[in-house]
Amino acid sequence: MALACKPGLPTCTARQPRRLIVRASANPDVSPAPAATSEPSSYFVVKNVFKVKQESYTDFENVWKSRESHLKEMPGFIRFAMMKCTNIPGKYVSETHWANKAAFENWAKSSQFQASHAQPLQGAQTKRPNTMAMLEGPPAPEFYETVTTTSR
Repeated sequence: MALACKPGLPTCTARQPRRLIVRASANPDVSPAPAATSEPSSYFVVKNVFKVKQESYTDFENVWKSRESHLKEMPGFIRFAMMKCTNIPGKYVSETHWANKAAFENWAKSSQFQASHAQPLQGAQTKRPNTMAMLEGPPAPEFYETVTTTSR
């Protein structure tokens, strides 16, 4: 039971808590929300640290927002994020979570990896910008194994 108080009244009255009722959609074109998935307790994380030239911030972000990704095709892929550092200008970090190191290594040897990381030849006519030209130097990869995790 909860107490319900109305402004200006000297007393509060007891009331029953409300119950949330969820009904399936009668519309066959509407899919139910996916069930919550549990966070794995262990995974392999790959980060690439990019130092982007000031004049290329917007172009660099747009390349990542619009790039074709093949990650979801790969067994063991969990999630990817491209992050922009808020206290170091020009620093970006890509972060990919894999079920284990072997899943990442399979990705790194795959044709999908080659397609995602091929740089256009200098002077070649292509719609894809040369991201390496946007950087102050090559990206710095970092590899992590899980020690412990905390999830909601």
